[in-house]
Amino acid sequence: MEKNKTPVVFVLILAGVVAVFGIVAFAIGRVTPTKERMDLKSYYNITSDDEVAIITDDGVEEVNGRIIDGEIFLPYDEVSNDISGSIFYDDVAGTMIVTTPTEKMRFDAANEIRVVDDVRYVALGLVYDYANAEITQLEDPARVVIKTRFKCNAETAVSDAYVRYRAGIKSKVLTEVKKGTQVKVIDVKADGSADSRKVDGWTMIQTDDGFLGYVEDKYLDGKVFVKEDEPVVKTGEYTHILRDDKINLVYHQVTSQASNDALMQSLTNVTGINVIAPTWFFLDSTAGDQTAIAAASYVQTAHSLGLQVWAVMNDFDGKVNSPSDTMAALSSDAVREKLVADTIAMTLASGADGINIDYENVSEECAPYFLQFVREMSIGCRNSGLILSICDYVPAYTKYLNRREQARVADYVICMCYDEHRPGSPEAGSVSSISFVKDGIKDTLDEVPPEQTIVAIPFFTRLWMTTSEEAPASNVFGMGDAWNWVTETGLEVNWDNEAAQNYVEMQDDVTYYQMWLEDAASVEEKVKLIGENGCAGVAEWKLGLETSDVWAVIADNLAG
Repeated sequence: MEKNKTPVVFVLILAGVVAVFGIVAFAIGRVTPTKERMDLKSYYNITSDDEVAIITDDGVEEVNGRIIDGEIFLPYDEVSNDISGSIFYDDVAGTMIVTTPTEKMRFDAANEIRVVDDVRYVALGLVYDYANAEITQLEDPARVVIKTRFKCNAETAVSDAYVRYRAGIKSKVLTEVKKGTQVKVIDVKADGSADSRKVDGWTMIQTDDGFLGYVEDKYLDGKVFVKEDEPVVKTGEYTHILRDDKINLVYHQVTSQASNDALMQSLTNVTGINVIAPTWFFLDSTAGDQTAIAAASYVQTAHSLGLQVWAVMNDFDGKVNSPSDTMAALSSDAVREKLVADTIAMTLASGADGINIDYENVSEECAPYFLQFVREMSIGCRNSGLILSICDYVPAYTKYLNRREQARVADYVICMCYDEHRPGSPEAGSVSSISFVKDGIKDTLDEVPPEQTIVAIPFFTRLWMTTSEEAPASNVFGMGDAWNWVTETGLEVNWDNEAAQNYVEMQDDVTYYQMWLEDAASVEEKVKLIGENGCAGVAEWKLGLETSDVWAVIADNLAG
């Protein structure tokens, strides 16, 4: 019986050793980084041999390019929206249009456009020739890396390192970076703070050959710096005519030659402005006809007072006034050319200094054609030495207008920070509360440089009248008329901190009246924001609705 004890002990010891080795191996396995490579076709979502991955400054695009007849084609929407606004497919005329800062060129769309599974593609060759971008073609798998932004946050690798699909040592490997390589840092904002994608111990990077992934922090030097490469410019640089001083622009609603002739009288008691914008060109037909009341005498008077004149063209004061009318006009290449040529010719003949486009019937469907109209107008203005500015309602209302592209080709973008509550609003409220203006400025500055951003504020308000369960009706009041109404009714005025405006209300047997007043006090709060955000200046709608005390307030706060 004693002889059998030795094998049993040996077996137990051996089992214990195996268990220990198993535990150790398991523990080591848990802390050992994987070297397993990710399938790159899966990473780029390439499902067929005719697909090509597209990598831009924002990472891997959802829609791949295509190889068609041996040539690479890129998704047109991606090219138009994010790579090069200069390349525009006019589906109405059936042509490809390339706009440079000083020229408009047409190409045969049959050679440059393909449609596959209802997706429109444009030839890479056209993009390569005319997009201000660094474009690199790579294989295994087939991909095109397109760089349009030449300034980014970066760090330097202090040793060779794996780039992983996710943050974690067990995440599969995408590629490697070598010691000394400068890599683009994705999860750090411009101010140096981390964004929502930051994971402790890891840094999200983008490599020059088109991989977006994570590197352990220990492999980077931790010194984030701004890397700035030489921009690629193939079609010329867009230059801008910008004033050195803060702009103080007032809109002048002109409806006749008599209004033009009354300019000097209209400017009585007006001080501090340096730009006046008369409404001179009104869209009258979808064929591009306009009512025009530009006048050289008006410009001469304005210039004698030291004022620039920016002639306003709009799509709502003429004989047509609807999104469908504006769409019909701007979607036509011939009409766009007519509008550009006619407006520039009449503006130059008057001696005015610039053109302001105030098209407010631009729907989301019309937005690409409107942008092309702005590009084409910018060519004419730049070649003629005219300033070009564009009016947009706040981005919350018109996100689709692509202000980044507007700012690229035009001189100024004007954010109209009013009509927060307008006719048809389901409830009464301010025309322009301070939070509405703050948000409008912030959202605009996400796309437009501050030195090109003008903030438009109202010289008007609305008297709201609510009865029973119906939506409130309203009447427009200028500043003076609003205060006259308040005085006549004997209402108590209270400051509304939330709106940063004086407020009155009253109830009679039938109607509940409310008014958020625009006056020197509310104007001061709005203009302060312009200086705080480094914006180019202020615009006011409109001349004649103000009280004279606002001019000193505007001038003082712009200067401050």
